[in-house]
Amino acid sequence: LSNWMIEGDPGADIWAMDVARYGDWATMAYTNAKVRENYSRRFSIRFPNEELPAGRPLKTTPLYEALAAKGAQWGVSYGLEVPLWYAPEGVKDEFSWRRSTDFDHVAKEVAAVRNGVGLSEISNFAKYKVTGEDAAGWLDRIFACKLPKRGRMTLAPMLKNDGRLIGDFTLANIDDAEWFIAGSGIAEQYHMRWFEAHLPKDGSVRIEALGQKLTGLAIAGPKAREVLAKVTRADVSNAGFPFMAVARMDIGVAPCLVGRVSYTGDLGYEIWVEPEYQRAAYQALLAGGAKLGIGLFGSRALNALRLEKNYGSWAREY
Repeated sequence: LSNWMIEGDPGADIWAMDVARYGDWATMAYTNAKVRENYSRRFSIRFPNEELPAGRPLKTTPLYEALAAKGAQWGVSYGLEVPLWYAPEGVKDEFSWRRSTDFDHVAKEVAAVRNGVGLSEISNFAKYKVTGEDAAGWLDRIFACKLPKRGRMTLAPMLKNDGRLIGDFTLANIDDAEWFIAGSGIAEQYHMRWFEAHLPKDGSVRIEALGQKLTGLAIAGPKAREVLAKVTRADVSNAGFPFMAVARMDIGVAPCLVGRVSYTGDLGYEIWVEPEYQRAAYQALLAGGAKLGIGLFGSRALNALRLEKNYGSWAREY
């Protein structure tokens, strides 16, 4: 703690004790429910990937009921309910030290993405908006990457003063005056604390954690471009919308921010949309991919896909 106060860094990984793991969604009632749950289980075995129910569901997106009807089995990320995998009727998440009941079903989700196209909700990612006259200069200082040109995005590692990695982000240049950052959802407050500590004192740069002001969808797989082309008037050909391009476009009738990037390692697109339009975008994508065999996949399939591609995750692989 003294190192943190004097040097600005504790000098060790103390994530398990960092209050930044929780946001203002962690109310007194939520805390009470989780404390009671923890005490009641103090001698119980905790299985791998086990999800505990107390204080949930707390935060949900507009698609919560629709995805639950499709069999979504839920986890939680920074207070937000996240679809882990999709269970057929009559199948439930049962935990084990061996293979749990999700294994074969997650494998099918992985195969659907690898061989066709899959749709996933990614609202649990942290999202930030950066504006101001010195936004580009500040971003150039805080990230260890070359800034993308207008309409482009890049991977943006963020380092501590001693060169150690503090975060890994996707940075998008919307129109030179506005920048968009996506990063680890569980670390939203942790990274926001770092951003704010390094902002210029003259107010020339402004950063906002968007939280659930912006929700997300992703499509991935070899048929992802075909799906997107069916639901937008924008040119999404390889020449018109190359890898790491970003642009505003309508998905069906829903205004969205779309980036050609995928955490699965496949051809894919991340789609950011205000919550009031998320359902419309979701329905358009399902309809556009119906004849192409589009399927839903959750974060466990995403985890398997990214590992196969050797895409690391902050606080896991690095």
